[in-house]
Amino acid sequence: MKKHMILAVCSLFILNTSLRAQTTTEEIFKKYRFGLYIGPTFNSMRPTASTADKYTVEKTGGHVGFSFGLNGELNINDRYTVFSGIGMDWRGGKIDVQLPAATPAADNYLRGADVKYKLQYLTVPIGLKMTAVEMDKLKIQALTSFDAGLLLSQKGNYTLTSSVYDTVTNKYVTISKENEKLKGEATAVPFTLGWSIGVGAEYDLNGKNAVFVNVLYRNGFVDVTSPKSNDKGLRFSDGNIRSNTFALRIGYYF
Repeated sequence: MKKHMILAVCSLFILNTSLRAQTTTEEIFKKYRFGLYIGPTFNSMRPTASTADKYTVEKTGGHVGFSFGLNGELNINDRYTVFSGIGMDWRGGKIDVQLPAATPAADNYLRGADVKYKLQYLTVPIGLKMTAVEMDKLKIQALTSFDAGLLLSQKGNYTLTSSVYDTVTNKYVTISKENEKLKGEATAVPFTLGWSIGVGAEYDLNGKNAVFVNVLYRNGFVDVTSPKSNDKGLRFSDGNIRSNTFALRIGYYF
């Protein structure tokens, strides 16, 4: 009899502990959540002025990139969620700078450069997600965030016009390469900051897991290039260049 009572008490204790643990786990997952995302990015690099140190500066093309990463969320309430995470972003764009024909180049500087930047960043965002509309299992949301990026790789295509004049061709000597490392020829800065705004849709699958789609626009705060620090003879000026991105992200919440 005593054995049966001990077993019954132990069983009730284990059941109670299990139920409490399950309740605690559910509460944790209601408050904290993690997700993965992946998607294409459509990038450009925009000069803030059309001239810089006598060079004309213009945006001449964009770059289609890619992004993926991990998000972590803290639900403040049913409408507001704070999020952060870590991701990999491929950005870039095309910039052309040229000196007017009658303007001599300074020592160690080029007459012109046409560069397509292909930049890879490790990014960390911090932002706020706000639920605007909720219909059954579907949520429509607004998102805004700041992000910091660490430059991991800088490659691209370039045509550099030197200050050396070829009397045979009656042209300035040019150097053209594709998919080359840009350090020394068209240097990018190692750190970037930006701000994003966007909309998203989330569909609940079973109360815990969900799929989502976000469309974001990102505007950079800081100059992303530093061609004045190129190798001697390959320097030029492009003023202040900001990066812009439209991103489509498709993801899954655990």
